[in-house]
Amino acid sequence: MSEFVFMIFESISWPTALTIGFLLLFLNGAILTPSSELSLAVVGLYASTQAWLYMPAVFVTTAGNMIGFVLLFLISRRYSDVITDFLRTSRFHYIKHMNRKAIHGFQKHGHLYVLYGRYIPNVRSVITIPAGFSDMPLSRFVLYSAFGSLSWSLVWVSVGFFLGPHLLMIIETHKLFAAALLLLIIAAVFVHRHFFLRNREDEAAI
Repeated sequence: MSEFVFMIFESISWPTALTIGFLLLFLNGAILTPSSELSLAVVGLYASTQAWLYMPAVFVTTAGNMIGFVLLFLISRRYSDVITDFLRTSRFHYIKHMNRKAIHGFQKHGHLYVLYGRYIPNVRSVITIPAGFSDMPLSRFVLYSAFGSLSWSLVWVSVGFFLGPHLLMIIETHKLFAAALLLLIIAAVFVHRHFFLRNREDEAAI
């Protein structure tokens, strides 16, 4: 498996890889998906093939994430009524739950929650919406988000860079265990998102 992964990496030039990393993190900041952790770890794994790519990978992904965050912040500020109506009527229970959690944290901690929230998976992207709804200055939003995003990228790119090759070897050695663990994780995520959060939605509607 590790040989297959690195064979794919060899077919991708480093400018292309960094561009893909930029776009993935831009989408994460702007539309809340794909997963920043997985995207950053994969970029870090690619960077491990050429050690000098480590810091460029960190800065490029941070830049992509920041541009996405700022775009979502401005949209949330400009179209707050439209976004509020969408979240109220949306059938995406998980997004609604994460947004309520982000709003609660923002109301409790104020503007600093933009900094804290960047370290909480899922909430780290959604926190941009209540920040846009508020009177938070754009300059402060950029400052807090930049610090949180840079450190977040540093952590997860490092995971892929330093641990990724070893994890691939472990997975290759213990294929059945890795497959069973992956299925268990997918099942747990499915149950959490489609049953637990739906019950929370039903309780909130009562």
